[in-house]
Amino acid sequence: MRAATFSSTASRGRTWCRSPVGGAAPEPFVTSRERGSMKKRSSVFLVIVLLSLGLALGCGPRRVRVLNECSGSSSVDSGPVSYVERSGFVLSPLQAHTIPALPDWTDKYSDQPRGDGRFFNVSKLMVTYGLSRLGAVELQNHYRDLTFADATLAPDTAFEQAVAKAQAGERESGIGESLDEAPFIVVFDLDDTLYDQSVEGECGDLRFVGADGQSRVIQRVPGWEQAFDRIDALGGKVVLFSANVDEAVIENLTHWEYHGVALSRAGLIAGVLTNSHLVLQEKSEGQGAENPRKGNPVSTPSKDLRLVDLSLSRAILVDDNPTRVFQFRNLRGFKKFDGTRYCSGDAEVKAIFEAEMPAVVAEIEEAKAAMSGGLSFVEAYLPYSMLGRMAVEAAMATGTRTQAEAVAWVRAHPEFVDAKF
Repeated sequence: MRAATFSSTASRGRTWCRSPVGGAAPEPFVTSRERGSMKKRSSVFLVIVLLSLGLALGCGPRRVRVLNECSGSSSVDSGPVSYVERSGFVLSPLQAHTIPALPDWTDKYSDQPRGDGRFFNVSKLMVTYGLSRLGAVELQNHYRDLTFADATLAPDTAFEQAVAKAQAGERESGIGESLDEAPFIVVFDLDDTLYDQSVEGECGDLRFVGADGQSRVIQRVPGWEQAFDRIDALGGKVVLFSANVDEAVIENLTHWEYHGVALSRAGLIAGVLTNSHLVLQEKSEGQGAENPRKGNPVSTPSKDLRLVDLSLSRAILVDDNPTRVFQFRNLRGFKKFDGTRYCSGDAEVKAIFEAEMPAVVAEIEEAKAAMSGGLSFVEAYLPYSMLGRMAVEAAMATGTRTQAEAVAWVRAHPEFVDAKF
């Protein structure tokens, strides 16, 4: 879980394998002037053959970090992966399961490279290596850990080791069988949802000195402890999912105590996921396998609730940032928690922040009670989800329903809630 960047930073040059005939490197393109000066048509054919050999050896243009099998060194190339794939050449297992990197300009963290932060096609990993969805994403996490720990490790070797770890059941997230029997799961985002770690002034109810010797000041959202207590009392489980890097997350959770126990070891917390567990999704995955137009491409590193609930019937995500989510029927939007404003002395603002988490708990309680009618937790909670709230507002627009009546109506008519944006 160590990669802080979400797309590989690349040199923009092209690398070509040396020809086994004469040692000359073929040119990627032949200009009209060069073509006109050729005395024999066989020369054109030779260039094409040499170019094909370069691609076949795996050193043709790519957009992902690969092992340069010609020189034995690791390199990054910005050419299109799709060209290699369409050409029908055999890719290494690492290349075959890698999602092409997004352009460098799309990644504001690209100046902080830490290991190989590539993303994998999770569906392919599951099929090829017999992994669960969580196991496949843990493979991605292991790969990033390995390349971060040893920059000299060949990418293909790191991938083989990551596969072995995933198949052995190694899970840094700590997620295990405790989730299987839980009637519902609440996944909480950390930054700007459960806490604010960029507070100013005298604010901050969690203070400690980090491993780097720097002071850490964090303000936790009011009502967090009562929320955890109530979820526990109702039989639910909590998973923490941050888009931040694991060192920062684990350090914070180690100093954050819940009933005298570090939150990272508390029994209520069924797992901790960080930025290496974020995923991308190609349009060819899922429903897009037979028809890519029916697929759901995810081009922003996002939180996939299927890691904790494959059926998406028991888990909701409480998060202030909908841009890292693609399962909006399971998302409970949360007003970004601003610790500095909370501590500013403005009584009205403080009261609003203090009411926000209890409101989420009240919704969970009401949804849990509604499950007695045979609904799953997500079905019962649907009116409070991001897409469900839009349906509730629409149901109230006629002026004939109160909010409670609109919630009940939407719950009875789930088809009225859009499947996606």
